[in-house]
Amino acid sequence: MAPPKISSARLIVCYAAILGTLPYLTLKASWVTGGSLGLREPSFMDSDIVLFANLVTGGMDVVAVVLALAFTYSWGRRIPAPLVLFPIWIGTGLLAPIVLDLPVIVAELTTTRLTEMPLENWVWAVVYGGFAWQGVLLLTAFVLYARDRWWFVVTGTVRPGTLGAAGKLGITAALVSAIGHSIWAFGSGGLAARGQDVVIALLGVLAAIALATVSRGRFWPRLVLVWTGAGAMAGSGVWSLFGAFTAGSADVALVLVVQVIGGVLMMTSVLRRLPHAA
Repeated sequence: MAPPKISSARLIVCYAAILGTLPYLTLKASWVTGGSLGLREPSFMDSDIVLFANLVTGGMDVVAVVLALAFTYSWGRRIPAPLVLFPIWIGTGLLAPIVLDLPVIVAELTTTRLTEMPLENWVWAVVYGGFAWQGVLLLTAFVLYARDRWWFVVTGTVRPGTLGAAGKLGITAALVSAIGHSIWAFGSGGLAARGQDVVIALLGVLAAIALATVSRGRFWPRLVLVWTGAGAMAGSGVWSLFGAFTAGSADVALVLVVQVIGGVLMMTSVLRRLPHAA
């Protein structure tokens, strides 16, 4: 049998998402090979830690390209669910806060303070613009993919059960994390970073509320809130831990560890309540 025809809309979403990764991948390729594209201070890239970070983040965008293709073509439906869900869950957690914080990021990019940074101003615009672009289009591709593969999640009702210890601990961790980010939002740091703290705190609280009320009303809207909030806690938490350990901020690292564990626990709890396929 011939494979089902892919709609033009899905092809456009797929390749537009891939197009959004190219500027970022170009920068990363330049930096890891010793280039100076967009750098005011090329020596900034000489550190082994910076090289490692560039390889990791560049690799993450390569994964985004593979996911965009998997979400569009029929072979993607044959990939085991965990191999698809885990990277897009982390991707949601990293990209959704940037999309929501984009107005604040744009506001900061218009200031002159960034002229003191080792990167040219246009690099920040390319990086965050690309992330926002990917966030919208890659997540759109995933929604279309999930609608086809796991349609029963939208039409079904929540599986009976209780929150259990994982859910209760996850909710507690989300609230602790939200308090920490709220405090940081009113502290020092750049405008965009503090806006990011507000977004992550809000997403964590909404995820906690959604999980606590998961047995009431429709299931899929609560799944979306937990997916996004728990993903933001886990994804942004792991990335921020890298900086916290590098800077030696033990108190910040502790909050972030709680945040990551809480995100994983909340996601585990809500997945146990997924509807069965009829």
